[in-house]
Amino acid sequence: MIALNRQRRHQSAVLLTEIAREVRSGVSLLAQLLGTPAGERAHHREELLGLEGRAMDLHFNLMTHIRSVFLTPLPREDIYSISQQLNRTVEHVVAAGDLILRRKSLELPGEAAEMIETLSRITELTDAAMGRLDDFDHLEEYWAQVQRLAKQANRTHREWVTSTDSAFQPNIAQQQAQLADQVLAAVHAQRNVAVTCGSIIVRES
Repeated sequence: MIALNRQRRHQSAVLLTEIAREVRSGVSLLAQLLGTPAGERAHHREELLGLEGRAMDLHFNLMTHIRSVFLTPLPREDIYSISQQLNRTVEHVVAAGDLILRRKSLELPGEAAEMIETLSRITELTDAAMGRLDDFDHLEEYWAQVQRLAKQANRTHREWVTSTDSAFQPNIAQQQAQLADQVLAAVHAQRNVAVTCGSIIVRES
């Protein structure tokens, strides 16, 4: 593995960090939506859609960059995989936000906030990891923490989708499940970023 220049970070690492920060912004917005009265949520729609566009633009910029340089801090396929999974996270976060905006009367259980809090913690760890791709000890700790948090999110997801088992209207349970699935998919996309980092450690050590 070609070490990152400690004086000047490689542009691909900078772009990965910028995408990771867009992911964090999206999860923060999702948390805001949970705490905003239904009638006041609509003004967040443009912010939500703008997030997806910015993340995709950064992804395209990254792809252009790694095709135009001779040396990269990681193999190109790893950079692509990480960027792709970061963007996939954004897609699921935006989908979850859109479901909340469209279903103004949907009351969310405590598990929703708990799961989004777990997702937020994972995105913080990913953001930090993107800035330290040459530090294998840090990447290993990142990988391990994300695995633990993802298992926690899986348990919370099961609690969330079963919390509406007694609902009189089947569509309520379905709506809760659709939203919970999108949040869980975002967690799994972040876990895939960590998995790629884990494979880098194994291959390059």
